[in-house]
Amino acid sequence: MQGDVSIDLSEMKDVISINTKDLTVTVQPGISRKQLNEALKDTGLFFPIDPGADASIGGMSATRASGTNAVRYGSMRENVLALTVVLADGRIIKTGTRTRKSSAGYDLTRLFVGSEGTLGVITEITVRLYPQPEAISAAVCAFPSMGDAVRAVIETIQMGVPIARVEFVDKLAVKAINKHSNLTLRESPMLFFEVHGTEFGVKEQAETLQSITTDNHGTDFEWATRPEDRSRLWNARHSAYFAMLQLKPGYRAVTTDVCVPISRLAECVEETSRIC
Repeated sequence: MQGDVSIDLSEMKDVISINTKDLTVTVQPGISRKQLNEALKDTGLFFPIDPGADASIGGMSATRASGTNAVRYGSMRENVLALTVVLADGRIIKTGTRTRKSSAGYDLTRLFVGSEGTLGVITEITVRLYPQPEAISAAVCAFPSMGDAVRAVIETIQMGVPIARVEFVDKLAVKAINKHSNLTLRESPMLFFEVHGTEFGVKEQAETLQSITTDNHGTDFEWATRPEDRSRLWNARHSAYFAMLQLKPGYRAVTTDVCVPISRLAECVEETSRIC
């Protein structure tokens, strides 16, 4: 078995420079996304990538993190503009620039984003920033089936509705979230939405979304406009993993290369039914 090396960069958490004119910020890898947004709160800008956990920007870059805001703002792949990287032989290289438009040379930034530390150690990251929206609204909508929910999302995107977030949660997950976060959501397939924009724009998007979901048999469409209500809703969504663990105390979700024998399939189905 080959050995591995783990390098802790959690103490490298400085904001090196904030460039409000070109909407970028350069940071060290140990700063978390919440710490970064706290440092940006007086600039009118924010960093939107939200994988759920308060992950470090370096870790998010190394894993090409995505998240609930990806439908509008993209993933780390689209938002990392430049890197400083230490290679295995000690050489320090810089990839990319702060410019929005460049086609010169190899796109080494995209090579390192998602490489999970196998190609080098990221020590500085320059990422895109976005203006803080004037208005934000979140919503939930229940559906009789997963197919209805998926069709609603497809039509929403085809209609050009600039939703910021959209997340699908199945019936079992809603049941777990209700129990874990003390919510009373209808226990059926559900979509979580969030829209960003001006007051008028958000209202218009809300009306369009409600029309699309209704056409796809959506029910119990509810909006949350107060920050505390939105936070409670998305915190519940982000804690879905822990909520699911509580359905079967003492068990953990693991990955394995061992296949389940055909002789045990009936047993697994029966066990799943008991959980539901």
